[in-house]
Amino acid sequence: MTTIKTVIFAAALGLASLSFASIRSYNVVISHPTVVGNTTLGAGSYKLNIDGQIATFTNVENGKRQMVLVHKTDSDVNYEHTVLDLVQQNGVERMEAIELEDTNNKLEF
Repeated sequence: MTTIKTVIFAAALGLASLSFASIRSYNVVISHPTVVGNTTLGAGSYKLNIDGQIATFTNVENGKRQMVLVHKTDSDVNYEHTVLDLVQQNGVERMEAIELEDTNNKLEF
C-alpha cells in the first residue's frame, strides 16, 4: 500500500512540475503610463510572467498584479532581447506586442 501511495505522489509531483515549467518570467521597464490590452500600467519596473494566454504584470515596487490576455505568435528568428512594441494613439502610449528574449515568441495584445 505504501508503494502505491509513493508512486501516486511521485506522479502528481511530476505533473505539477511540468505545469510550472511552462511559466516564464521577464523583466520589463515602462517609462510612461501605457495601455496594455484593456488595462493601463503606470510607469515603473514590472516582472512579466507568461502562462499560456495570460500575461501577468507584477509591479516590482508595490507588488500589484495586472493580468492581460495575449495572443502568442512564433517568428522565424530568435529574439536576443525583450523588446516592447509601443505606439502613440491620441496622445496615449499603447503596447501592441512584446518580443521575448531567447525565444522566437511574440506576444500580441
